[in-house]
Amino acid sequence: MIEKKTIPVSVYVITKNEEENIARLLDNLKSFAEVIIVDSGSTDRTLEIANSYSNTKVSFNQWPGFGEQKAHALALCSFPWVLNLDADETLSDSFIEKLEKFIVQDKFVALKSTRKLLRWGRQPRSFGGVEKLIRLFKKDCGHYESRQVHESISINGEIKESEAAILHHENLSYSQRIEKTVFYAKLKAQDKFNNGDKTNMLVVIIIFPLTFIRIYLFKGHFMDGFGGVLTSVNVAFYNYMKYSNLWDLNKKAQKNN
Repeated sequence: MIEKKTIPVSVYVITKNEEENIARLLDNLKSFAEVIIVDSGSTDRTLEIANSYSNTKVSFNQWPGFGEQKAHALALCSFPWVLNLDADETLSDSFIEKLEKFIVQDKFVALKSTRKLLRWGRQPRSFGGVEKLIRLFKKDCGHYESRQVHESISINGEIKESEAAILHHENLSYSQRIEKTVFYAKLKAQDKFNNGDKTNMLVVIIIFPLTFIRIYLFKGHFMDGFGGVLTSVNVAFYNYMKYSNLWDLNKKAQKNN
C-alpha cells in the first residue's frame, strides 16, 4: 500500500474547550506535516484529544486577545507555508488539492479562498455573498495586527483567489450563539474604544431594529425560515451589545478623568 505524501505545511489553531470539534479537524489534517495547537486553558478533553495525534504539537499560552494569540501560534510554525484554521473548520477535498499545487509555485505568497458556513450540516439561505478570507500564506509574508477580535492577516506580496472552500461547521445551540455574541461584542467594543471611537444613546437605541431589518430583509435571511429569524436577531443583538459596551466604556472613562 502506497502511503500518501505528507503535505509540508504548518497548520496552526488556537483553542479553548473545543472537544466537540477538535477530533473532526485533526482527522482532516492527518496528511499535514505539522499542526500547532495553542490552548488558553481548556478544562474539557480538548488537550487529551489533540495529544493523541502524532503530527500535532500542543502548548499553552495565557489569553492575550485573538490577534496576539494567533501571532503567537504563527511564530511556533516551522514550515515556510502556514495555514490558519479554527477548531470548528475543516478543509474540503478541493482545497487540499488546490493547496498542494499552490505551494510549489513561486509567484503568489497567499491564497484567498472561500469559507462555506454549514449550520448543523446545512448551508443557510440568504442573499449574502461568498465569504472570502486568507488562511494559507508564506510565513514570512504575513503578520497580525493587535486586535481583541475580528483579527485578520496582513500580507506583503501577491495574493491569488480561489473558489476552493474551507468548511465552517457551526453546531452551536442558540444559547451558545448568544454567549459567543456577548463575548465577541465586548471585545469589539474594547477595540473601538482603544481606537478612540465614541457613540451615543440614539445609536444604541436604533441599532438593533435597523440591523435586524438589514439582515432579515435586505440580506435575504428570510429565505432561511426560522433559522433566518434567529440569525438576524443574533446579528442585531451583537451590534446592540457592541455599541452599548462602547457607550459604557466612554462613560467610565469620562468619570475617571
